[in-house]
Amino acid sequence: MRVSPKRRRRWNNILILGVIAFIALLNLPTVIKTYLIEDTEVSSAHPYLLNPHANLQALHFTDWSLEHIQGQWQSSVVLEVDEQELVHRWVSLAGTEVSQEKFNMLKSQLGMPRTIEIWYADQSEPQRVTYYQTTNFWLLKNWQDKWIAISLEPRYLMPK
Repeated sequence: MRVSPKRRRRWNNILILGVIAFIALLNLPTVIKTYLIEDTEVSSAHPYLLNPHANLQALHFTDWSLEHIQGQWQSSVVLEVDEQELVHRWVSLAGTEVSQEKFNMLKSQLGMPRTIEIWYADQSEPQRVTYYQTTNFWLLKNWQDKWIAISLEPRYLMPK
């Protein structure tokens, strides 16, 4: 049985419209998020170092770690401060945003960069925080990939 050209064209048009509808359906969540849902997150003048909406599981420094194990925070070394208090310090850490131009100007004065691995419960890869520690301030790359400057004593964040 032979199909007429008019009928074949109709089925081709239906097939093309079906593919377009399928593609639109796949992109619908992105369109809704982008254009229809208002951004409830308020941009702060002092951005946080860690993601405030994620569930923190572990902080791994060069020579020690803090991990959330069975509902308790535990350190791999003896600390001068309670582990829960130290985690709270890291979670609430916010600083002043440093522009890329300012960072490029400061880079020649900075020493060797160091890295901290931040593990969240719902992510398969850690957030790697690159930081520089100077005599006057810390320069850290936060979860939004922005450089932030923080002035505080080194023992406040790394009391070991």
